[in-house]
Amino acid sequence: MSAATTPEGMPSNTTWGRPYALLMNACGAVAALTFGLMSLLVCADVVLRNLGYDALSTSVEVTEYMMIIATFMAAPWVLYLGGHIRIDVLVNNLPAPVQRILDQVSNLLGLVVCGVLAWQCAAVAVDAHEQGAMVFKALVFPEWWLNLPLMIGAGLLTLEFLRRLVSRPVEQGA
Repeated sequence: MSAATTPEGMPSNTTWGRPYALLMNACGAVAALTFGLMSLLVCADVVLRNLGYDALSTSVEVTEYMMIIATFMAAPWVLYLGGHIRIDVLVNNLPAPVQRILDQVSNLLGLVVCGVLAWQCAAVAVDAHEQGAMVFKALVFPEWWLNLPLMIGAGLLTLEFLRRLVSRPVEQGA
């Protein structure tokens, strides 16, 4: 565990206050609700198909879209809690100042990557909206809708990486 993280399940730093914590927890709640609804949809589809009905012909497509929503809403919340995957075998054996530097470098890299992803998602969504592009599958809807969960999730990840960069670690008395 590096200097900017705390035990799993706890935010790495709470300096941005309760509204920010509520935003991150709302992301987790949306992801959990979406995964739950997705499970119910798949189960209902399986039961109905085994009974000889094809009542939920769009269930596979809806499940695909729900997976995108759930994944990109869960990511900022998991990062906020410090529950993301960390390979820190090498880092844990380094001196604390070096651990802090590497943690800041990884936060900066995450900020840049997620910021670029959010920007590109916004640019693609605007372009699709201006062109009037539509998705024609079992469901028909504007194509730019597909970019919203990605853009929101990447934007919130960018915000969380920024918070991690500017906030002092808990161990330093933040």
